[in-house]
Amino acid sequence: MPAATVAPTNIPEGFIAVNDHPTEIWSKAAFDHVERLQTEEENRDPDAQGVYIYNDYFGYACCDLLKQEMLAIGKLVSKKTEKLSLATFHRLEALTLYMANSMGASAFHTIDDPDLAEAIYDAYGALWITYILDLESAAKPQKLNPTHPVAVPNLENVVRTSAKTITQFSGLGFDKNPDDLQDAMLRVLERNDMDGTPKEQLFLGDSDSENEDEEEEERRPKRTKDARPAKKARRTGADDTDVRSEAKAWKASAAMKALREAHGPIEHGGRPWNITKWPPAALQAEKARFGGDDEF
Repeated sequence: MPAATVAPTNIPEGFIAVNDHPTEIWSKAAFDHVERLQTEEENRDPDAQGVYIYNDYFGYACCDLLKQEMLAIGKLVSKKTEKLSLATFHRLEALTLYMANSMGASAFHTIDDPDLAEAIYDAYGALWITYILDLESAAKPQKLNPTHPVAVPNLENVVRTSAKTITQFSGLGFDKNPDDLQDAMLRVLERNDMDGTPKEQLFLGDSDSENEDEEEEERRPKRTKDARPAKKARRTGADDTDVRSEAKAWKASAAMKALREAHGPIEHGGRPWNITKWPPAALQAEKARFGGDDEF
């Protein structure tokens, strides 16, 4: 998770500047939700709880965590009385922070259940494109901006980061194209006179990420002057037709239905994924199967 630091000036009350970068503004409310998710993640981690269960247990446990969080946000986004509340935005903001940098986000797509993994991926993208378009619609006849229709000082940065986050899952074999979704989300910002350029990295001011980007650029093969470009180079940017197409492809109601119907394995022995909620005797019995506490 990026370092949460408070820059000395020009930071709205209730917000923090990540990496002391002037545009990396995130709400304290979102970080509170992230802390909740991280605690729940740790409680589901066999290594953290000193027990071995089975190899994919943590991955499935994180899938369940993400599924429950996304379904809860989906209910908020679908309600007229909740979709425009600041609390709903903070939940989505926190989801982006968690999906951008957490063990859970790194583990969900490693499970041996491609349907469940894809349902989680689809739900993340669908929640965001649906939400930003709903905000834009509610703003009319004015344009969407950080003060209208909801006062969200960090709207631009959060949407750009959310769009960047989905591209982390490129190349994993999911059906929907994350780069096209990023372009559509950025187009919504652009047509509302906000910054619609892609972020170069998830969290600006992160020197480690900047060094990694430079190293990656050095590793890429350079195209010589006489080299022929690919026949179908991907078009960058999106127009309003693309936005409509992506909104249809990433429809929240369909994504939430698919997520509800996607199931991993039944919880271990009928016990919850949260290992700290197991009866003490059951936890000790599980540890004893693999040599007791001394091995952990």
